[in-house]
Amino acid sequence: MITKRWTIALGAIAATGLMLTACAPADDSGGGGGAPGEPVTLTYWDFLDPSQDNPRANALRENIAAFEEANPDINIDLSVVSLGDMISRLPQSAAAGQAPDVFKMFTPQVPQMAAAGAYTPLPEAALEVDDWLRPADTLAGPDGQQVAVPYEYRTCALYYNQEILDEIGETAPTTYDEVVEVASKAAAAGYTGFGTGFSDTDNSAIIATFFDCFMSQVGQDIWNADGEVDYAGEKANEFGDFLAELRDANALGSAVVSDTYSTVTDGLANGTVAMAVLGTERIVTYGETNPNIKWTGLPTASTGDQTGATLGWTMGIGAGSPNVEAAWRFIEFMTGPEAAAGLASGGEVPTRASSYDDPYFSTPEADAVNSIAEYVESNSEPHTYADNWIAVATGLSQAGQALYLNGLSGSEFITTAQDAANN
Repeated sequence: MITKRWTIALGAIAATGLMLTACAPADDSGGGGGAPGEPVTLTYWDFLDPSQDNPRANALRENIAAFEEANPDINIDLSVVSLGDMISRLPQSAAAGQAPDVFKMFTPQVPQMAAAGAYTPLPEAALEVDDWLRPADTLAGPDGQQVAVPYEYRTCALYYNQEILDEIGETAPTTYDEVVEVASKAAAAGYTGFGTGFSDTDNSAIIATFFDCFMSQVGQDIWNADGEVDYAGEKANEFGDFLAELRDANALGSAVVSDTYSTVTDGLANGTVAMAVLGTERIVTYGETNPNIKWTGLPTASTGDQTGATLGWTMGIGAGSPNVEAAWRFIEFMTGPEAAAGLASGGEVPTRASSYDDPYFSTPEADAVNSIAEYVESNSEPHTYADNWIAVATGLSQAGQALYLNGLSGSEFITTAQDAANN
């Protein structure tokens, strides 16, 4: 469900009702919608709440205000919708002819939402943009038509609390075996040695993102050529063994079966979690909230390297939108050079090469996001997802709960997760 609703116009934010604004009648011209010269209101779903005071929310609020000032004929009517609610509501809204004009979607879920009919294919103008830092044509539906573009890039990194590591006389680990050793010592000192979670809340985001990056590191495909989940084997077993070793070392959190991405990030911020693998989007925020939180490249497994998956949020046009032209103008602005400095100030990595021509990226204030961008470029690769990522993620959370509560081995965790995804 929609948790909050905000109407944003020329920088002013005012609370509105909880009902979705009805779409205007379709404009057969494919243009902005409405009569010529009349203002257009775009409905927009985003998981960020621009009324909050944090770097990402501030950047979103300021960029939308800048877009409206540059485009006085277009107003943005933003609804704050969690990712989980988007995934459940978008197909229903599209079927009812009430999909938002524009919405964000996390990379792994794009094919699934496209298969569910949530998107309008991008207009020709969108396909002419050719300066994406990573290929964008994998953001497509079952017919191969591109439906989304990258809004920001991220990958996985190892976060650690320097103060805790100093207390136990350790340095940042560089292999997964070393992570277990350091996490065990941190647990003996009263901390959660390694933060992760097996809750299926928020689509099992924390364990699924970590798994996605680990599979990229060791070069293991998640699906076979027929789109079936098919990753069980020696490479994937190492991921399961890592979790089992952390469990046996009492280094996982006592509430790991119900822990989510948010509880782990909060644990790092408040100094109760020693280490975790999370997305790079948290780097700038941690720099402001807890300077003891440092980050480094992913630990290495027995095979492979530090190259994780390229992830991130994307933007697309909702199915049946009567405002395709105006929607693309908004998406182009939000992913382009005009919004890049604001995006970067929130710790998110702009996705187009032209964005980095902005003078902001030559200032000391941009050092953090420039370092993240360099890390994403050198330590991640994009890949194509099948249309059942939620099943993959849910299988991992269910198997994780069984690993912790029932003592599954690492290989049993992997086969259990794969079987659950295919069922």
